[in-house]
Amino acid sequence: MYLPPKDRLDRLYKEAETHQLDKSLKREQPPKTIWGIRGYPALFTSYSISVIGQWFDSIALMVLFAYIWQSSPIYLGLIPVALALPHVLFSQFVTNLLKRFHKIRLMAFADCLTACFTIGLFFSPTPWLALILLSLRSTANVVHYPIQQSLVRELIPEHLRLKAVSWNGLVSQGAKIIVPFLGGLFLTVLAPQTLLLLNAAAFLISAAILFSIQQLVPSTNTTKTYAKTSFYEQWKSGWLALFSYPLLLSLFSLSLIGIFCIQFVDSQFPILFREISTDPQSLTIVISAIGFGAVTIMSILNRLKKLTHLLFWISLSLVLIALSFIGFSQIQAHHSAYFLLVLGFICGVGTGLSITTINYAIQTIPRDEEVASIASISQSLTSLVVIVAPPTGAILTQVVGVQTMFALSGIVLIICLSLPVLVKVKQKRLSTKKKRIHYDSSSL
Repeated sequence: MYLPPKDRLDRLYKEAETHQLDKSLKREQPPKTIWGIRGYPALFTSYSISVIGQWFDSIALMVLFAYIWQSSPIYLGLIPVALALPHVLFSQFVTNLLKRFHKIRLMAFADCLTACFTIGLFFSPTPWLALILLSLRSTANVVHYPIQQSLVRELIPEHLRLKAVSWNGLVSQGAKIIVPFLGGLFLTVLAPQTLLLLNAAAFLISAAILFSIQQLVPSTNTTKTYAKTSFYEQWKSGWLALFSYPLLLSLFSLSLIGIFCIQFVDSQFPILFREISTDPQSLTIVISAIGFGAVTIMSILNRLKKLTHLLFWISLSLVLIALSFIGFSQIQAHHSAYFLLVLGFICGVGTGLSITTINYAIQTIPRDEEVASIASISQSLTSLVVIVAPPTGAILTQVVGVQTMFALSGIVLIICLSLPVLVKVKQKRLSTKKKRIHYDSSSL
């Protein structure tokens, strides 16, 4: 049908407006999967490569210190201190860096420094120099966890955050299962120092990926805003933010108790299996079962859109860990491998559930600008537990025995979990009693 020129022009304008509106609606439509989010696949790839490299690195360090350098137990005991102490000291100051520098660029520079210090470890002739380089490398690596949590909050919409958290956990726990096996194969044909170079290469690749996507994340131009704010004020504001969320504070407290009890006995697993005279392969069976349990629960959580009743899930995770510890305390030489598999799987499910719950809480409870501060505090406190708990557990194991130590850890966990419940029940009874007294007095 023929239309006059003016009508045809109006029709073209309307079609153009409709087309533009349709394009804008498509842009505004939230992504259905995390892999459709611009920049996230590259970030995830960078994280995965660095995690795998770190596990190769840990195998190399164990072989170097224990077999190549024939180091004393003191040097071996200082390795976790060298790795964790920088996180205790510097984690809570990362927020100040995030508010002054580009997040992706900062993480990429940290990866480059990590690679340089790892290459230094390759040429290190003595264990004491290696410990110094480990401390410097750990200092450079402090920024990773807070930035990662901050970027997940910034890039991932709320309905996909549980998937992002569980995917990160799956990579970490999956690497625990696969990489030690691959590392053992590599050690049959390569020198242990070569695994250090694999880690250095992994971090350089990670840095290259991060540099390639730095334009996808806008820079936070807050230098002028925070120029007059002291480090102490920023540190204090982070703790005030944590205490302003009672649920998050409760989750942190329970999580730290769980981590402390786990670290209490984690290094005593070889002693446990040595004393009950079981097959040495039983230890590897348990470690694999723990990793498989963690991967299983994280895979299940990855299918959910949201996690509610976080206190219930963190409590359930600690109950599972406590029951597995009590079970390990009852192991005898005649017990089958299936019993060990079940205990390890239960422990792994509890561990995976705990990790996912606390990371999801960090992502969902605080405000956007508080995520990095809360994550920094979490990293600092967790690292402090890693330093304090193992030597304390070793001393107590010498006194009471390894199986008793496992049982005590499980019992302490259950007692700590029951205390909040008892307090809540008591508060409810007091509240009911006050209401009854108020009702009786008003009726008079």
